[in-house]
Amino acid sequence: MDNKEKGIFLPKGTDGRYKDIMILHIQGLILVLVLMIMLFSSVGIMGRTITKLFLDSVGNSVSPEDIMLTMDLAGLGDLATKGFAIFQKVYSVFGALIYVLAILSIIVTIYLLVRMKGKISEIIDDSAPYENPVRVKKITYVLLGFLLGAFGAHLFLIKKKKAWIYLLMGILGTQITPLILYTTGISFADAFMACFIEKDEEGYIEIEDYPYWI
Repeated sequence: MDNKEKGIFLPKGTDGRYKDIMILHIQGLILVLVLMIMLFSSVGIMGRTITKLFLDSVGNSVSPEDIMLTMDLAGLGDLATKGFAIFQKVYSVFGALIYVLAILSIIVTIYLLVRMKGKISEIIDDSAPYENPVRVKKITYVLLGFLLGAFGAHLFLIKKKKAWIYLLMGILGTQITPLILYTTGISFADAFMACFIEKDEEGYIEIEDYPYWI
C-alpha cells in the first residue's frame, strides 16, 4: 500500500474497489460538464425568450415597413435587408441548437446518474476489505460534498492534505474554470456514493479514503 500512496494516479492494472471509484469519479466529471451544457442552454433559451418578447413588443409599436423606410432614407436599405435576413437565420439556428442541447443534456444526465448508481452498488457490494477505511458523519459528509465539495469541504472530515489542495483549486477555479469543474465532479461523486452507504447507530459511515487523483 505504501507504494501506491506514492503515486499520483491509480497504477495501471489495478482492479477492484479502487478502479471502481476511479470510474465513478470520471463519471462525475462528465456529469458536471453535461450539467454545464444544460445550464448554458437553459440560459440561452431564457435569453432567446426575452429577445422574442422584446422584438414582439417593438413590433407592436414600430412596423417593419417603418424601419425599412428609415433605412432607405439613410441609404442603408440593401444593408438592412441582408442584415435582417442573416439575423433571422442565426436566430433560428441558435434557437434550434439550444433546445437540442437542453434535451440531450437532460437525457445524458439521467443516463449518467443511473450508471453512477450502478457503479456505487458495485463498490458497496464489494466484499474485499477497505484498504484505507475512514469513518465520517454521513449527513455532514454528504451536505458538505454536495454544497461545498468544489472547495474540498467534505475532505476536511477526513483530515488530510488533499482537502487543502481542493480548497486552493476551488478558489483558483473561480478564475480557472477547469480546476473547479474537477473538484466539483469528484466531490459530487463522493457525496453521491455516500448517500447509499448505510450509517450506523451514531450516524457514521465507513468510506474508502481514495488516495489518488481522479
